Amino acid sequence: MRRPWIVLVLIGLALVGAVLIRTADDDDRVALEEVTTAEGLVTQIPEGWVVADQFPFEFGPPGDGQVFDQWTVARACPTDGCDARTLEEWLALAPDLPTFTNLEAVEGEDTFNLRVETLVAAFTDGSDDYVACSVRLGLDADQRLADEIVEVCRSTRVAA
Repeated sequence: MRRPWIVLVLIGLALVGAVLIRTADDDDRVALEEVTTAEGLVTQIPEGWVVADQFPFEFGPPGDGQVFDQWTVARACPTDGCDARTLEEWLALAPDLPTFTNLEAVEGEDTFNLRVETLVAAFTDGSDDYVACSVRLGLDADQRLADEIVEVCRSTRVAA
């Protein structure tokens, strides 16, 4: 007689566990909002972040407090120009692409320690450019953003 109750209890615990896991995953995600960049890319940026004054493909937290944190989603081409390429050609070029240069920690009056820097490139078969994405975060930033940039880059598309 005990076995049917044990099975029911185990099934109940499994259901509760599944709900908790599903809820935990949702709570662990960073809030992102969809935007269309000046370059015509439909992408996502951290909620509340704003476009940089100097470059229309860079975003940062509002205000002056986190000047080192940066979220970048841009269209890019190799140095030999924007030519349509197959996916195999893009992947062969990938190691030599000039997109990610000079990304070092900045030192000023107070030493700034760079905590996370993630770089991603997304290629589309037959496209004449690629999507280059990066996130640079200081110690006080939400470190979960580094995990989000890969999926954001993969899902970025040219506006219709």
